[in-house]
Amino acid sequence: MDWFSYAFFWKALVAGVAFGLAAAPTGLFLIIRRDSLLPHALTHVAFTGVALGLLVKGAPLLLALVVTILAAFLVLEIRERATLYEDTAVGILASLGLALAVVMASWARSYDVRLLTYLFGNILVLRDQEVWLSVGLSLGALLILWRWGRPLFYVSFDEESAHTQGLPVKGLKFLLAALTATLVVLGMKMVGLLLVSALMVIPGAAALEVSRGLRQSLGLSALLGAFSVAGGLVSSALLNLPPSGAIVLFSGGLFLLSLAIKKLK
Repeated sequence: MDWFSYAFFWKALVAGVAFGLAAAPTGLFLIIRRDSLLPHALTHVAFTGVALGLLVKGAPLLLALVVTILAAFLVLEIRERATLYEDTAVGILASLGLALAVVMASWARSYDVRLLTYLFGNILVLRDQEVWLSVGLSLGALLILWRWGRPLFYVSFDEESAHTQGLPVKGLKFLLAALTATLVVLGMKMVGLLLVSALMVIPGAAALEVSRGLRQSLGLSALLGAFSVAGGLVSSALLNLPPSGAIVLFSGGLFLLSLAIKKLK
C-alpha cells in the first residue's frame, strides 16, 4: 500500500511529530528526577479510566485524563506523607491501577477491539479533531516547558536547593506530574498504553548521552522524539509493520546510535 498518498498518513505524521516534540523533553525531566517509571505506572491508571468510560458508556479519553492526573497527584502525596521511595509508590500505583482496570473491564464486558485499540494504539486512524487536539496540547506542553523549564530542572535535580532558592517546589512537582499524565493519555491513541512510556523516556535518555547542558538536552530530546515518530511511521509504511511498534523500535535504534556516538567521542 502506498501510504504516502493517503491523507491518514499525513494526519498521523503531524499528530505524532507534535506529540514527540513535547513528550520527549517532558520525559527528560523525569529521567533527571530518577522517576522514569512514572509514565509506565500512569499508563496502568489510564487503562482504568478507559475501562471506567466503557463501563459507564462515557468518554474514555476524558475519564482517562481525569483519573490519570488525579493518580499522578496521589503518587506525589503518598511519597511525601508515607515517606516511601519513589519506585515503591510507583509500583503500588501500577499494580492497583491495572487490577482495577481489569475488574472494570470485566464488569463492562468490553474485552474487545475497543479495549485493544487503547492498549496497542493506532496512529493511522486518528480523526481530524484528535489531530488538532494532539497539536494543541503538544504546543501547550512545549510552552509550559519553555516558561518553567529551568525551575523544573532545579526541582528535578535537587529539591533541597530549589527550596532554599524560594522556588514553589510542590507546585512545580504537581505541574510536571500533570503534564506527564496528560501526555500519557494523549499518546494512548497513537502508540498505545503499553508503549507510550517508552516514547517519553527513550529519546530523552538518548539526548542525555550525547548532549551537554540542559538547553541542548531539551532541544535534542525534542528532535529525537519527533524523528522517532516520523522514522517509525515511514518504516511502518515501507516494511508493513505495526506503526506503534515501529515507532518505539526506531526510537530504540536512535538510543543505541547515541551510545555508539558517545563511545566514539
